[in-house]
Amino acid sequence: MYKADLHLHTKVSDGSEDITTILKMAKEAGITHLAITNHDTTQKTEEYIAEARRYGIYAIPGVEMSAYDSEREVRAHILGYNYRTTDHIERIGAETLRKRTENGLEYIRVLNEIGYKADLEEIRTLSTSAIYKQHILAYLMKTGQTDSIFGDVYYKEFKNGGPCSFDVDYPDAVECVKAICADGGIPVLAHPGQQNNFDLLPKLVAAGLKGIEYNHPSHNEELREKAAKAAQEFGLFLTGGSDFHGLYEKTKTKLGAYPAHESSRILFRHCLPV
Repeated sequence: MYKADLHLHTKVSDGSEDITTILKMAKEAGITHLAITNHDTTQKTEEYIAEARRYGIYAIPGVEMSAYDSEREVRAHILGYNYRTTDHIERIGAETLRKRTENGLEYIRVLNEIGYKADLEEIRTLSTSAIYKQHILAYLMKTGQTDSIFGDVYYKEFKNGGPCSFDVDYPDAVECVKAICADGGIPVLAHPGQQNNFDLLPKLVAAGLKGIEYNHPSHNEELREKAAKAAQEFGLFLTGGSDFHGLYEKTKTKLGAYPAHESSRILFRHCLPV
């Protein structure tokens, strides 16, 4: 049996659950293969692979690098699997996380300036690798300043031109693909339908891209078909995953709800028996 979720986030980045909780949920959902793909960091990779074995689940190294293409002015997320080293990924990722925390600190400053009470030290206790807006919103909900993480404050202050609608300056998408390759990993374009970046495929493939995400909460049948055609055109394999963030995701997608395409089995060919 092959039921894989290859796109998951934990507390290490912007997910609400820890590794153990994720693995218990995965076991209950009947997941046999997985990859945790925290944003811009490979922290705790060895820990979750080892713990997954205790649950009888095949696990491989994973990461999701946040990126941008300045020529087409679109964002891109590059998933990386089976990296053997982490130097190149971490060099780029650490800079992104530094900028993300700076961004988070500015969110906090602005919110306090316009009348909210956002306590930096309390918010830091919710974060691991960087301060994300979800951590700030979770704190505001905990302290009764908003009804939900993705409620009135989120849409008023962080969206629609609000005072906290600014974002991070992300690294180049091609450089992220190259970094994953340089660390012996396998780069995959995440949810191209969500970010409308199918046009990046020629340059990303030239840089070493090997796969494209097929099954994802943002992909309807039309977008899955488009991903499948792109895979055929460029010689890519197909993946998939729930993009699970727990409480820190608007859609509250269930873990395992968007299983990976069968062709993603190639990622597990060197896995030892669990």
